[in-house]
Amino acid sequence: MKKSKDSIKRQLVIHASLQKVWDAMTKAEHLNRWYTKHAEIDFRVGGRGYLNHGWGATSEGVFTEIVPMERFVLQSLDGDFTTITSLEKVEEGILVSIEYQASYIGEMDNSTKENMMFGTSQFLQNLKSVYEENIDIRAMMWKTSIGILHTTSENKKGTRVVQVKENSAAKEAGLKPEDIIIALDGE
Repeated sequence: MKKSKDSIKRQLVIHASLQKVWDAMTKAEHLNRWYTKHAEIDFRVGGRGYLNHGWGATSEGVFTEIVPMERFVLQSLDGDFTTITSLEKVEEGILVSIEYQASYIGEMDNSTKENMMFGTSQFLQNLKSVYEENIDIRAMMWKTSIGILHTTSENKKGTRVVQVKENSAAKEAGLKPEDIIIALDGE
């Protein structure tokens, strides 16, 4: 019996032509401008996509559906994780929708889903920045200025410290994993 797939989704409007946004999402040289460190794309139904995200994470899948200039689906090699990318002309530009479907999404806690979608939002913001202002903002992403990795604190106010980096301001201040930060400088 195949388990049904739950999903999570992010959307953002890009002020660019449909062709530019389509190319940005489907061609390796364009993906490398705003999203990947390295991409290999065989963009056809049955073709493979390999994405090196640049922080030690990679993903690979097979394109299972392509509706030119509108939608494409990339399914993980194990078949359980599906990324559905849709483009739609709206008054303000092109609405980009990225939806993730997997059997385990419904079992993920809210902070894990939030972190997953935060990363997607950051890359969509970079897509917007690159194609609207010609500025790649990836160098400003994924930096923790005080030296912690953190996530939303389940059932509590604040953010829960997951990891404290050695030789960081957080370590020097005495922060430890599982601490809950509810204010910085009294705010």
